[in-house]
Amino acid sequence: MLRIMLAGLLFVGYLWTGLSTVVAGDWPTWRYDSQRSAAAPDTIPSELHLQWTLQRSPSAPAWPEDPRLQFDAGYEPIVVGNTLYVASARNDSLTAIAASTGAEKWKFFAGGPIRFAPVFTEGRLYFGADDGVFYCLDAETGTVVWQHNTAPTNRKVIGNGRLTSVWPMRGGPVLSDGKIQFTAGVWPFEGVMLYTLDLQNADATDEKPHLTSTVLADSAPQGYAVVAGDRLFLPCGRERVLARSLSTGKPIGMKYDSRGKTDFHAIAAGDWLFHGDKIFHVPDQLLATVEARRPVVADNTVYGVQGGNVVALDLADPQYTETKDRRGKLVKQLSLAKKWELSYADIVGKAEGDAAKWLADNPLTIHLKAGNRLYGFQAGQVFAIDLPTENSPANKTWSAAIEGTPTSMIAAADKLFVVTQEGKFYCFGAEKTEPRHHKPESVELASTDAATAEKVAALLKASPSDTGYALVMGVDDGRLIDELLLQSQLPVIAIDSDAAKIDAVRRKLDAAGVYGTRVSAHVGRPLEFGLPPYMASLITSEDAQSGDISDAASVIQKTFQILRPYGGAAYLATSDVEHEMLVHFVAALGLANAEVRRVGDLSSISREGSLPGAADWTHEYGDTANTLMSKDKLVKAPLGVLWFGGPAADGDLFYNRHYWGPSLTVIGGRMFLQGPSKLSAVDIYTGRVLWQMPLEDSDEIQPGRRGNDFEKVIAGFNFVAMEDGIYLVNEQVCRRYDPATGQVMSEFTLPKAEGQWGRFRVYEDLLIAEVFREVPGKGRLPVELQAIDRNSGEMFWKKTAKFSFPFVAINGGKLYCFDGMIQDLYLDWKRRGKIPEAGPDRDVVAMDVRTGNEIWRYTTDMIATWLSYSQENDVLMVSNNKGMIAYRGKDGKELWRKYAQGKGFAGHPENLWDRVILWKDQVIDQRGPGLAYNIATGESIQRKHPVTDEEIDWEFTKRGHHCNYAIANEHLLTFRAGDAGFCDVETGTTSRLTGFRSGCRNSLIPAGGVLNAPNMAHGCVCGYSIFTSLALVHVPDADLWTYGALKKPDVQPRQLAVNFGAPGDRVDETGMMWLDYPSVGGTSPDVKVKVTGDNPSYFRNHSAKITGTGLKWVAASGVEGAEEITIKLPGRAKQPRNYTVRLYFAEPDDISPGHRQFNVSLQDQRLLADLDVVKESGGSQRILVKEFKEIAITEELKISLTPGAGRPVLCGVAIGAEN
Repeated sequence: MLRIMLAGLLFVGYLWTGLSTVVAGDWPTWRYDSQRSAAAPDTIPSELHLQWTLQRSPSAPAWPEDPRLQFDAGYEPIVVGNTLYVASARNDSLTAIAASTGAEKWKFFAGGPIRFAPVFTEGRLYFGADDGVFYCLDAETGTVVWQHNTAPTNRKVIGNGRLTSVWPMRGGPVLSDGKIQFTAGVWPFEGVMLYTLDLQNADATDEKPHLTSTVLADSAPQGYAVVAGDRLFLPCGRERVLARSLSTGKPIGMKYDSRGKTDFHAIAAGDWLFHGDKIFHVPDQLLATVEARRPVVADNTVYGVQGGNVVALDLADPQYTETKDRRGKLVKQLSLAKKWELSYADIVGKAEGDAAKWLADNPLTIHLKAGNRLYGFQAGQVFAIDLPTENSPANKTWSAAIEGTPTSMIAAADKLFVVTQEGKFYCFGAEKTEPRHHKPESVELASTDAATAEKVAALLKASPSDTGYALVMGVDDGRLIDELLLQSQLPVIAIDSDAAKIDAVRRKLDAAGVYGTRVSAHVGRPLEFGLPPYMASLITSEDAQSGDISDAASVIQKTFQILRPYGGAAYLATSDVEHEMLVHFVAALGLANAEVRRVGDLSSISREGSLPGAADWTHEYGDTANTLMSKDKLVKAPLGVLWFGGPAADGDLFYNRHYWGPSLTVIGGRMFLQGPSKLSAVDIYTGRVLWQMPLEDSDEIQPGRRGNDFEKVIAGFNFVAMEDGIYLVNEQVCRRYDPATGQVMSEFTLPKAEGQWGRFRVYEDLLIAEVFREVPGKGRLPVELQAIDRNSGEMFWKKTAKFSFPFVAINGGKLYCFDGMIQDLYLDWKRRGKIPEAGPDRDVVAMDVRTGNEIWRYTTDMIATWLSYSQENDVLMVSNNKGMIAYRGKDGKELWRKYAQGKGFAGHPENLWDRVILWKDQVIDQRGPGLAYNIATGESIQRKHPVTDEEIDWEFTKRGHHCNYAIANEHLLTFRAGDAGFCDVETGTTSRLTGFRSGCRNSLIPAGGVLNAPNMAHGCVCGYSIFTSLALVHVPDADLWTYGALKKPDVQPRQLAVNFGAPGDRVDETGMMWLDYPSVGGTSPDVKVKVTGDNPSYFRNHSAKITGTGLKWVAASGVEGAEEITIKLPGRAKQPRNYTVRLYFAEPDDISPGHRQFNVSLQDQRLLADLDVVKESGGSQRILVKEFKEIAITEELKISLTPGAGRPVLCGVAIGAEN
C-alpha cells in the first residue's frame, strides 16, 4: 500500500516556477536549473580547503562503447540543505550523504540502475530507473512516497548488461512550472514515451501521481531533458535534439548538422540551444560559426573553452553576415563576439613540450558559475576564476590538486563538490580542518553452510552451460545466491515477491561490493515478471513457495521459455513421485527438445539443442552457395528487443565500418566476430562475450576479401563457422578453433611456394579454397581450387583455372564457378559497382565436388560479378549490374536471362548492384527496383493489391541512405535504409528499426532464432541516436509500422482503412491495409482524406496500454476535435456501391463517463446519438468498434462527429465492399 499522498507536496495558492522552492545555496537538479545552465547566483567562499573525500567504485555507464552517450559516466549529485543525493548506475541506489562530513544518511535501492540525478522540490526527490519505474521519495528519510511503473508492459530485456525494462528511463527528469518531464524507452520501434507529471493538479485524496504520456515517433532520447520558456528539448544522443512546444505539444523544427560533435548534453538559454559543441539559434535555425563544448551559460554570456583558453561569448548581440556556399548560393552566417579571454597559461602555467599535444592530453574544462566566479579543471587542478570587473580582468584566484578527471562539479551549501570519473568525491569548504577520508568498506562473501555449498556445487556440475545467467526464483536467506557467486562466474538474478527479503539481499551484497555488477535482486512474482526468453543457463530456487513457483505445471510452462537453448536447465527439489509427475507433465506439454533428469534429490528440466525452426549462418554470404538466404524460420515481424548493449557492444570487437571486415557467423547459439587482432564469440541470447582469441593482423588485404574500400582497407581474414570448428585462413595457414573455448584444435598449412589461400567454403567433409598466385601483369588472382579433407588435411583434388576462379558456389554435390579474367573485381568502391573490365574469354563451369572433374563448361557473354546456386530448384544464377542469367545446374542449359539495369535505391548501391537473393523458388532482385522473379522461368512474381485485389508485380522498396546489401530468411529481407530496416516478404511492406543502423556490410543476420545486429557501424560519426549491438526476436504484440512500393490505385477499392495519428501503414491479419493519416510513415497508396473541426489534433499512445478485443494498434492513436471527415475512394465510380464501415474508438484520456459525448453520422445519416466511448467500452484506453452495413458510397465517405460534451474522438475507419 502506497503510504504518502502526492497532495502532501502542495498547498493552496502556491505560485510555481521552475525551481521556486529552492533555498539559496542549494543545487536541486542536474546543472542547477531546468535550462541546465550550471550557473548558481550564490557565491561560495573564495578560499577553499579540503573537508572530506569519499571513494566509491566508478560508475557503470550504460553506453561505455560511445562517449557521446555517456550521461552517466560519473556520479552526478544534487545538494539540498546539508545533504548530497547521489544516484548510482552501478548498484541501483540513491544515497543521501551529509554535505558537512561525507557520512551516509540513508540508501534506497531501485529495481534497476538509476542513471540520472534526481529532481528535488518541496521535500521530495523524483527520479526514474532502468526498471521502468518513476519514484518519489521523502528526501529526509529516503522512504517511498509513491512509485509508478511507466512501462506499458512488464516485458524485460538484458539491457546494457543488466536486467531492465524494455522501457528504461533515458530522458532525465526536468522540473518547470510545476511539471516534471521525462521519457521512458530506448528504441523508437518499441515505443518511447514522453511523460508529464503534473504536481499542481494532484488530487488530495489520490495516492497515484497525475501522469500523462504521449509516444514520440522515431525519437530516442538519451540525456537530461531541458526546458527554456515554452520549449522542451530532449537530447537524442548523437542525433539532433528533439524540441516540442510545452503549450501545444507540437514539434519544433531543429535543422542543424549533428555529425560528430553532438551528444547527450544539451543546455538552453532563451532562443539558444547548446548541444555538445554546437551553438544553435532556434528561431533563425542557424548554427553559430563558433563552438563551445558543454559551456556554462548565464546573463547572456557563454562561458566555455576555445583553443585551450577560457572565453566569454556575447549572446546579447549576435553578428549576422552573408556569404556564398560551395554552390554559390547566398547564405546567412551567425557568429558570437568574444567578450574576454583568459589563457590556460594564466591558470596552470605554460604547457610542457608541444603545446597542442599537451592541451589535447590535458583539456581545460569549465564546469560551473557560482556568483561572480567560474570553476573548472585542468591538468590535475581544480581552479576558480574571478569574472572581470571594471577595475580588474578575469583571473585565477584559487586552485587545489585532485586525483582523477572530474565529471561533475557543483557549488552548494557554501562548498564546492567535485566528483571524478574514477568515483572519488571531494568536498572543499571555508574551514581549515583535517580532512576526513571515507574509503569503501567491503565485506567479502564467505562460504555458507556445507549443505548449501554442496547443493550449489551439484547444480553447477550438472549444468553444462555457463553462457547465460543464473536465475534464483524465490529467496529465503540468500545463502544459495552467495554460493552461486562464490563458485561460478555466472551473473545471478534473484526474484521474490517479498520486498523485505529483496532489500536485505541487496544491502548484504552491496556491502560485499558485488551488487549491480555480479548480481541483482528484484521484487515481483517470478512467473509474471516478464523475463526475456532464452536468458537463463541455470534456474533454481531458495524458496519455491516464496518465489511463487510451487505449482510444477506452471513452472514447466513458463520457465521453459526462459531457458537458454543448448543446455539451459531448471532445477527443482522433488520427491521420487514428484519427479515422475514432472516427467509426465513435460511429455504432455510437448515441449520441444525438453529433457527431464534426476540430479540427486533434484529434478532438472533442460532445453537441449537448437530452437526448432532456427538455423545457422555459417559463411559470409550465408552458406556455400551464396544464396544470401538464412533457413531460419523463427525471425519474423513484429520484432522486439531481446538484449542490447553490454559486452557485445565493445568497440574493440569491431573493425572500422569502412574497412569492410568479415561478416559475422552464427552456429550453436554463438556469434563469431572478427575485430582488430582478435576473434570473439558472443552468446546470441544474452550478448555476453564468451571468449576472445588473439589474431595476427596483416597490413595487406587478404586474398579474396571483397568490399567497399572507402579508406583503402579491407580488413580481416576469410573464415567460416561449423559445428566442429571455426576455420580461419591467414595467408598459408588455416586454423580450426573450438567454438566453445576458442582454443586452436588443428592447423593446415599451404606451402608458401604454392601461393596463398583466399576465400574458402566448407562442404560436408571438404574444405574447398581458392588459391591466389601472382600472375604477370595481372596481379594476385585465384588461379587454382583445392579440396582438402578438413579432418586429416589430406588433399582430395586440385583444379587449375584457364584464367581465374573469382566466384564459387557449392551445393548438391556440385561446385559451380566462373572462369575468367576480371579487373578490380574485389574493390567495389573503386569501380563504384560498375561492371569491371574483363578478358574476352569467360566460362561458367560445373564440377563434381568430390573429384574436381568437370561436368559441364559453357562460354558466357556475361561478365559475372556474382554467382549463386539454389539446390532446391537446381538453378545457378550469374549476375552483374546490368542483368542476370539462370542456368540449369545439372547440365548448364540456359533457362532465362534478363537485361535489367540495377538502379539502386539511395546511398552506395555499388554494394548491391550485382547481388541477387535466392529465396525459395524466387530470385529477389535487390539491385533496384526491388522486384522478384520465378527462379525457373524468370516470370515476374505477382501479388494482389491489398486495396483493390488487382494482380500487380511484387515489389519492395527502401528509403534513406544505405551502404549494404540485403539478405533474407523465410519471412524477411533485412538491410539498412537510413536506419536498420526490413521488408516483410509476404506483404512487401518495409519497416524501420529506428534508432540504430546496421553496418556498411549487412549486420542484420537472422540465425539461431534471433535477428543478430552487432555494431558493425563502429567508427561512424553520423547523427543517429544509438550506437550499440543488439538482438531481436519475434514479439507478436509489438508495434509494427510500414511503408512500401505500392502506388495509389485508380480503380474502386475492395477494402481500405485509415488509421488516424498512426506513424505508418500496417497490414492486419485479414489483409486489410491501414493507411496512416496524416501520411508521415513513408511512401504509401494514400487516399485523399480531409479533416475539419474545432482545431483537430492527433494523439498517440502505446498500443500495449490499450485493452479490449481487436486491433489495439488502431485504437492507440486517433484524432480529437474532428467534426467532419471525408475519405475519397480511388477510381471514378458512376454508381453508388454498398460498403460495410467500421469505426474504431478509444478514449485517450483518463476521464469518467459523461465527459465526452458526440453524435455520429455517415453520409449525413445519424447512426449513433450521444456516443460515450468510456461508458460503452468500460473505461479509458479500451477499444470500441461500431459496424454499419449497406453504407452507399459513390466517390467519398462522409463521417460527421457532432460534439455534445467535450471534443469528438475517432481512431480508425475501415471500409469493405459488400459485393
